Amino acid sequence: MMKKLNLLIVLFAITASSFAQMKIWARYTPENSDILPTVTYFGKKKISDKFHLTIYALVNKNFSEALVGVAYSPKKWVKIGLSSGIENNSVSAAGYRFGSSLWLGKNKNSLFSIFEKGDGKDNYFYKTTYKYTFSDKLHLGLVAWRYHGIGPLATYNIKKIDSSLWVTPLYDFEFEVARIVLGTTIKF
Repeated sequence: MMKKLNLLIVLFAITASSFAQMKIWARYTPENSDILPTVTYFGKKKISDKFHLTIYALVNKNFSEALVGVAYSPKKWVKIGLSSGIENNSVSAAGYRFGSSLWLGKNKNSLFSIFEKGDGKDNYFYKTTYKYTFSDKLHLGLVAWRYHGIGPLATYNIKKIDSSLWVTPLYDFEFEVARIVLGTTIKF
């Protein structure tokens, strides 16, 4: 666990002068009373007006990953990202991981999709989030999130500390269980 914490500190130091955010959440599965806490870190550093260096890390008790990549923004309303890195999970030894992302945003609407692939046929991940901004404080949307589920998303922004609280009740069709995820996003 200490190695994972040190990695997050190094990633924070690299991107501290640009944009960075940490997400801390817990996924609760009522069927078996399982709680899975998770921490992620995303940072980007400007290379040019259209390109950024990106860094992403995720840590929980079953899985960890670190990805480095590039994001390209041909227009203000679109960002495309590609990344690669390493993963470590509870089933197999450390291996490679590739990721891609797409963000589209205009007016009060945004859509963000991530797809990742590691070694093995079933070793993939996706998350797609649509958000509508009702006000500076309230965003509502929908999410499809592998290992979590599909369902609504509510986000409450706390501008004073540049953070947000969010909750999403989900149903995971792959594992046929209901889940709820409660988290916070902290920007640096």
